[in-house]
Amino acid sequence: VHPQRLHITLYVEDEHIEEITYAGLYASAEAVAARLEARGLQPGQTVALMLPTSRDFFLGFYGILLAGAIPVPIYPPARLSQLEEHLHRQMRILSNAETVMLLTVPEAKPLARLLRAQVEKLHRVVTVSELSADGGTAVRPRVQAHDIAFVQYTSGSTGNPKGVMLTHANLLANLQAMGQAVQITSTDVFVSWLPLYHDMGLIGAWLGSLYYAYPLVLMSPLAFL
Repeated sequence: VHPQRLHITLYVEDEHIEEITYAGLYASAEAVAARLEARGLQPGQTVALMLPTSRDFFLGFYGILLAGAIPVPIYPPARLSQLEEHLHRQMRILSNAETVMLLTVPEAKPLARLLRAQVEKLHRVVTVSELSADGGTAVRPRVQAHDIAFVQYTSGSTGNPKGVMLTHANLLANLQAMGQAVQITSTDVFVSWLPLYHDMGLIGAWLGSLYYAYPLVLMSPLAFL
């Protein structure tokens, strides 16, 4: 409806600001979806996202959806120096979700062999920049309301992380209830610094901005450090 309208203003490190329009998000996400399909991703398969608050997260998440697959956001390491230790902790989630691909930061690529050896169904570890470089048009599978939109895992602070399967109908019902409660419209501006693996950051802030077309000002937690 308004492809050139500003969708996200993203504040990242060193006071750097990135702007993403609806058209920019769609075109780049479709390129990601096309490359995922070219790498053998099938509708209904799960793809993990271990990315900080960044443009890559938006393109990866929506690219997975456009390919008819299921995103599984997992939280990234607080420091890259802890990356290997962090991945060991996340292997249980990757196995439980039966993820076939992991979209992550370039620094994790050298650990791909370790991950594939420990996670039975994981075939590829890729970066979003690899997937979006060549462009392309995705084959859009038909999606039903009862299909799983994404899987969200608990923190695991009191036990093994547990996955919650959210359907497209679940998400729409939640967004509609949120909009009715706060009477939000496309003329409002939503500001958030919650991480995107957090349900309020992902659903309330970002997916809400797609549903209601309000501008989203998103501050990466790293911008405060």
